[in-house]
Amino acid sequence: MKLSVTSALRAGVATVFLWFAGSAAAQPVEAVLGVKVNNPGAFLAAMEMLYQSDAFDDQTATVWAAVADGSSPATHTVVVEYDDFAHYDRSIENRNASRGWARFGTMVTGVTELMSTRMAVQLLVRGSGWRDHGALVATAMSVSDPEAYGEAFAEWIDAVDNPGSIRLMEMRFGGEGTTHVALLSGPNAASLNASLDDMIGSDAYAEFAEKVADIRQIRTVSMLRRVRTYGE
Repeated sequence: MKLSVTSALRAGVATVFLWFAGSAAAQPVEAVLGVKVNNPGAFLAAMEMLYQSDAFDDQTATVWAAVADGSSPATHTVVVEYDDFAHYDRSIENRNASRGWARFGTMVTGVTELMSTRMAVQLLVRGSGWRDHGALVATAMSVSDPEAYGEAFAEWIDAVDNPGSIRLMEMRFGGEGTTHVALLSGPNAASLNASLDDMIGSDAYAEFAEKVADIRQIRTVSMLRRVRTYGE
């Protein structure tokens, strides 16, 4: 049974998330929604209304369109950013009580179908330009030794030229086997892929790949295009 966008997010207000926050309690958190959109114009109009309404509570939401996303039926990914889990709780409570959120639910009925709901915690960020970049590559993986992987990943990133922005996310909830996602962004698809060629072709990457060979399994590599960001 498919869930509506509104009912799925409303369920997320449960404070059970705080049980798992641990050391990540003060780190940036993202709600990541995979959405199948059959009317992009109507969906973007609903998003615009939402972030001009009383539902907005100092968070940022970005709509990404899938360029190449494997077998996922989602046409778009919506990423909503929060300062930490406490900010998440406050924002969801405000949103669920707002008139704008109720109107949003009406506007997206029949326009979108929610395919997945996930929550990620930011572990590492390097580079700049994230807010302005139009292209994104997301590498989803299963990691059996997060500490060792995080150290090796940071060593690799710090050893190569990074013209874009790189982040490592822990998939805290809803990963369906994915534990971590590496995000590399660039101004556009051409420059982003040129950066990937240089980074993956480096000696530093060969060393990194050898270190994580036994603890990392790549599940899929997706390419996304930024459609619009709300709330900046």
